[in-house]
Amino acid sequence: MSQSPEEMSARHDATHLFEPGSLPGVGGLGPGFEGGDTVAAPIPPAGEHPAAPEAKPLTFRKALTYSSGNFGSGVFYSFNNFILPIYLSTFGASNVLIGVLASTRSLEGSVIQPAVGALSDRIWTRLGRRRPFIVAFVPLCVFFLVLTPLLAPPQSPPAKVSGQWTLPLILASLGIFLFSVTFNVMYDPYNSLLADITPERQRGRVNGVFQAAGAFGQVSILLVGALLGVDLRVLFLITAGTLLAFYLPTVLGIREPRNLPGVLVHRRYTARDYWNGLRTDTQVQLYFAVQFFLWFGINAITPFLTLYAIKEAGFSTGGALILSLVLLLSTAVFVWPLGVLSDRLGLRRVFLLGMICMAGASTAGIFTHSAVPLFIIVTIAGVGNAAQTASSFPLLTRIVFPDQMGLYTGLNTAVTSVAAPLSAFIAGELIDRIGFTAMFPFVAAMFIVSLVPLAILRVEKSKAAIAHARLLEQAAITAE
Repeated sequence: MSQSPEEMSARHDATHLFEPGSLPGVGGLGPGFEGGDTVAAPIPPAGEHPAAPEAKPLTFRKALTYSSGNFGSGVFYSFNNFILPIYLSTFGASNVLIGVLASTRSLEGSVIQPAVGALSDRIWTRLGRRRPFIVAFVPLCVFFLVLTPLLAPPQSPPAKVSGQWTLPLILASLGIFLFSVTFNVMYDPYNSLLADITPERQRGRVNGVFQAAGAFGQVSILLVGALLGVDLRVLFLITAGTLLAFYLPTVLGIREPRNLPGVLVHRRYTARDYWNGLRTDTQVQLYFAVQFFLWFGINAITPFLTLYAIKEAGFSTGGALILSLVLLLSTAVFVWPLGVLSDRLGLRRVFLLGMICMAGASTAGIFTHSAVPLFIIVTIAGVGNAAQTASSFPLLTRIVFPDQMGLYTGLNTAVTSVAAPLSAFIAGELIDRIGFTAMFPFVAAMFIVSLVPLAILRVEKSKAAIAHARLLEQAAITAE
């Protein structure tokens, strides 16, 4: 006997939505939130937006090949967040300037990244739609990484007066700006490639491999710096070489699909279409709100953690790098199992777990400056960071249409590109005026605020999820 669309929808909600790797169900975080969902979406509905065959399952070897580039990215991120502040402090840079320059998300990214993301959705070349950006901008980033310490070697002994602009500091700042911009232009299309080549049900675990590679990259550069005592100028060269070497397997070993998964006919959306799609989808807005406050918290501490350990907690330079190493190592160890767990329990639940750990750890940091408690605190924070890292990007892939993945990746980066430097500026100003004791309360407040939109967000209420459910209903009716 045939079933009504309502009955089939109920059966689908009771089964498919709770399968590992599918859209997570409602439960667990309070009542639903309707928001703007009553507004008709200007994005074409299912039927005008037919689904293409899903990407073939990705082997573990292919997942490693894709994730190889993120090992190099991890080295770059760790170098920026934990080693650049020490480099800049030798010039007597203020904490405000250190916070802004040591951020891997730059304010100009709020303009550049959305345009790059949208362009990578629309173009097709012999290399594909995402890889041309990798091929063009990784070598540029490497060039500026090599050039910066040659033009502005670290000052020895360090400058005694802080806050003064000198020629070496100006050259160092310019070099950092250029290699950060070129890296960020490349990284968003590379990130979007995950959704292009990975079936939906695999994205949690593939993202776990991807993020684990990045985390181990971050760990490796700190190990070299802390245990081997390598000169800062050599660390610039190691970062540049690693970035180039580990993106090569991704460029050579991954073939992009001509047709995006979930899309047979790629429509060229106008800027108005994208804006309306963002404006009318409350779930996407909630996701971006979470990201804004998350990055406001993260970037208030990462550029200053090594300096806090040295100047406030009395660590040596090597000890400060080891503290950062423990943070990143706990992330690297737990990101893969938490990625698998997110496929089973739901992305939002794992995301929530991560935010609770990070909020709790930063709150505990207010009350101690001792070495042993600090190592425990950063370990808990690392587990929380692993949880949000493993679930954050796959959650975005569940609430937007596949052919808009590059656009929304760019918009997500734009949000973080505003939040990160703004947070670093405010945190740096607080540290300059009050001291490093102001850092942990500020960070804890941002993580706690981020829990509010995350608790309200409902994946199954997003426009993309509703269109996907309708498409399944239509396919079932046609089959009968």
